[in-house]
Amino acid sequence: PDSPHSGMAGGYINGDAAVSEGYAVDAFFITDGRSRRKVSGGAAARNLPRHTCGECGKSYATSSNLSRHKQTHRSLDSKMAKKCPTCGKVYVSMPAMAMHLLTHDLKHKCQVCGKAFSRPWLLQGHMRSHTGEKPFGCAHCGKAFADRSNLRAHMQTHSAFKHYKCKQCEKTFALKSYLNKHYESACFKGA
Repeated sequence: PDSPHSGMAGGYINGDAAVSEGYAVDAFFITDGRSRRKVSGGAAARNLPRHTCGECGKSYATSSNLSRHKQTHRSLDSKMAKKCPTCGKVYVSMPAMAMHLLTHDLKHKCQVCGKAFSRPWLLQGHMRSHTGEKPFGCAHCGKAFADRSNLRAHMQTHSAFKHYKCKQCEKTFALKSYLNKHYESACFKGA
């Protein structure tokens, strides 16, 4: 809807560079296994009190989220900054420091290749490279992916808004990374 070439008609997105089929607008919002949080109350829900950062103006739904954000404004040389005892990296955000410390404790090992991970879910995702399992399927075309983030990127290909155009063949892409991949494998190969 925010593109000058698109219009909403009958619940479908249509645009100049749109794919040949129309898709229901809702189809683009929940297709990767994540749940949507429904906001009830309409305008009343939008008027909930927000917690705003005095330094940059960003606002957060909770005071704890604001407090966590405020840590990012600390200077790396402040006395509140902490240095990793293993590698020396400096962090101003304590949650970020805690996550970093886990990278030095790779206790989740792959029984197939021996690669180690800091978190069990990273190992679980890695195991799909051995099993070939692809549990995340596209609701539009059926293409399956081993990783949810790859499915989310793929979903962009079904978007009516394709802002990246090949200079040689004029083909359009929803993601810049897909245009770059196209350059490497198609139009400019051997050029």
